[in-house]
Amino acid sequence: MIRNVLLIFSIIGLFAGCKSSKNLSTVESVTTNFEMPDLKSTINLHYKISKQTTRDTFNRIIDQYLAEGIEMSAMGFDVVVKKYNQAELEIAGKRVLSKMPIEISISKNTFIKNVKARGVLDLNFLTDIDIDAEWNFLTETSLEHYQWLVEPKLDLGGFSIPIEKLANVIIEQSKPQLEQQINLSINEQLSIKEKMLDMMKYVENPIEVDTIMNSWVHLVPEKVYMSEIVNEEDWSRGNVTIHNTTKISETRPIDVMPALNLPRFAWEEKLDDTSHINIVMNISYDNINRLLVDRFKGQTFSGDGKTIKINDIKMYQNGEKLVTEAEVSGSINGQLLVSGKPIFDNEKQVFYTDDIDIDVRTKNMLHKAGAWLFKGKIKNRLKDLMYFSLSENLEAAQEKVNTELTKYSIPKELELVADIKKLNVNKFVLDQQQIHAFITLNIYLEAIIYDMRVFGNQNIKAPLKG
Repeated sequence: MIRNVLLIFSIIGLFAGCKSSKNLSTVESVTTNFEMPDLKSTINLHYKISKQTTRDTFNRIIDQYLAEGIEMSAMGFDVVVKKYNQAELEIAGKRVLSKMPIEISISKNTFIKNVKARGVLDLNFLTDIDIDAEWNFLTETSLEHYQWLVEPKLDLGGFSIPIEKLANVIIEQSKPQLEQQINLSINEQLSIKEKMLDMMKYVENPIEVDTIMNSWVHLVPEKVYMSEIVNEEDWSRGNVTIHNTTKISETRPIDVMPALNLPRFAWEEKLDDTSHINIVMNISYDNINRLLVDRFKGQTFSGDGKTIKINDIKMYQNGEKLVTEAEVSGSINGQLLVSGKPIFDNEKQVFYTDDIDIDVRTKNMLHKAGAWLFKGKIKNRLKDLMYFSLSENLEAAQEKVNTELTKYSIPKELELVADIKKLNVNKFVLDQQQIHAFITLNIYLEAIIYDMRVFGNQNIKAPLKG
């Protein structure tokens, strides 16, 4: 795509006019050395996580923590508390609601007989989550509610034990450890510091955006924002936005090392839904002229009894205009000069020039071009070559991106989406050596996570003893 864009920049002085639009690029010229401005870019990554995988991962972790159960004594009974069935997990905003049924085994040896009973309690925990500016993941869990699913039945030979009182004693004793285990499980599953450090390696890796122009882009993360998690029927979704400084160089940066520390973090209620990568493409006239020669030298335009053959061609700056100078022979012998301001219509995604001037130089004399250059087959042929739409190139770029993403996507675990939106050219700055095109590339990025194990094996710790 970039090669074609550069070619259009190079012949932009020849473009036929088109209807104006409000969202147009502007043109500036400089007489001194161009100074690269500070550029900012944002990468916005949407994510969707299957709620089933968060539940599965949560259960795997909690199973390890509660593998040996919790043993205690309550009201003279020996009690063992174990996880009974699959726990449920719902994430919304900065809160996690977890429901976990536990099995309570009660036993007591008496001089009459050995008393045993079993019951099932459903526990409801509420966990507040937060991330501070230094990426410390903070969780605070409390047991909010419980109810019997299966009440234990105790036969003590005519004596009865109040089940509600017994349950209260058991819950009171096991509550601190259960809350701690839930707290640790959620912390281990949702903590994203290590995942973000891995992600930053990809963000900070310099990218060669054009091999012809030797143009490299290096994004330096400055701050990260995250929206609160949205709870849907089958998905938990949200987005992460990384604010970056954009650095541009003609050679690959050699001193780029992955950051050991993450940029500061902050919560943000509303985030942009699109990534905006701002760059400046420096396009030298030497490179442009090589492209022009490859494309046009030797071509002949004919029509209405007139013929023009292009023997050589080059481009240069004249104030805020670009001038394409072609050595021609045939109906004109000399130089054909076509000049105009470069414009990119961001709505229509097309390049053209406005207020085109055509002049002819013969034997060092400058003349206005004849009217025949503005009509007939020659005009139509020039029009076909000079008007350029980015639509096909963006489609080709999208296909290439889709192919690349398949290398990183993992069937049934991770799907990556990158949807290239409109390319915005904000302005052109012209100097004697180069055209500086201020470009914004707009991309929608999304990660769809079907299995949390895609991030590597969970660091399951040994269970805590009661």
